[in-house]
Amino acid sequence: MRGILLFARVPMNVVYLRPIYKALVGEVSFWGTVKPPKGGKGSDLFSHQGLKVKKVPSTLAKWLPLDLYISPDIMLLGKRCRWKIHTFHGASFKGRAYTSKVLAYDRLFIIGPYMEERFIEKGILKEGDSRIVRVGMPKLDSLVDGTWTREKSIDHLGLDHKTPIVLYAPTWGAGSSLKAFGDKVVGTAIEMGLTLVVKLHDHTFRDPGWREKVEEWEVVGAIIYRDPDIVPAMAASDVLISDLSSVANEYLLLDRSLVYLQTLDYEERYGHSIDLKTWGFAAGPLVKDKESFRGTLIEALDHPETYSDVRRKMAAHLFYNPGHATQKAVDVIRELIDG
Repeated sequence: MRGILLFARVPMNVVYLRPIYKALVGEVSFWGTVKPPKGGKGSDLFSHQGLKVKKVPSTLAKWLPLDLYISPDIMLLGKRCRWKIHTFHGASFKGRAYTSKVLAYDRLFIIGPYMEERFIEKGILKEGDSRIVRVGMPKLDSLVDGTWTREKSIDHLGLDHKTPIVLYAPTWGAGSSLKAFGDKVVGTAIEMGLTLVVKLHDHTFRDPGWREKVEEWEVVGAIIYRDPDIVPAMAASDVLISDLSSVANEYLLLDRSLVYLQTLDYEERYGHSIDLKTWGFAAGPLVKDKESFRGTLIEALDHPETYSDVRRKMAAHLFYNPGHATQKAVDVIRELIDG
């Protein structure tokens, strides 16, 4: 049965799939199934991001004998599809992606050399494994191929070209800097007269408390970025403030200033899965207390060239095919479908 089944749990999953969909729509029919996390909503995830798919309930998805199943989440629903592809949803140092569950997939769209090395080091994959496909991140093509220039992105967000723009994009859960640093980041940036854009993880908005907090931040002048696609916000920004979020790694492709926030002992929190020794927080200053945040931010704004060499080396290690990942993914998909 001809067709591709797409799976998503949260809006950002659809953002990862959208470039592939756009490249192939018209060639093959698309189906979409959603299984949101507890407390989440997901029935219209695909249509909200412009993907016209045939909706299928997650309970029935496993029975569809389509050509291909593609998922940025490890959950494997399209079990009767001829080929199963896992695209991953980010290049993170938390290490949660390195699980033997990936062996249930026929192809793994590896994001970069670092990810490939980690899978081999952990003994989950072997060198030359047929599952390994060196794709990169299709979502990030538009960040580096000229689609989202800084000027176009600033206009898209309706921001002032003359005011420095700071993007705060923390991870979620226990490793997030929101609780310890959120108010400090917002208060400091607004006090300094900067344009502050806050992009929270999809899961954060499942907590009513944080929904109320971001409304307070909007009142004082912060811009809450609600588009699941963070690329325009990254392209517009002069500095990214983050923690252990994979967004910090994605931002490396722009070679712009990055400030990390440390809120806990990450190695104690994530155990043996986390890797902070290979790169960790190497691409920018690490702020451990609120008192030093303002000075660190000023330094990052005034000297964007600092850490540039490290940022470039990290980006090369983390990402295959910047600007061309979608084409690589589509070539593989066409070969599988036609084979």
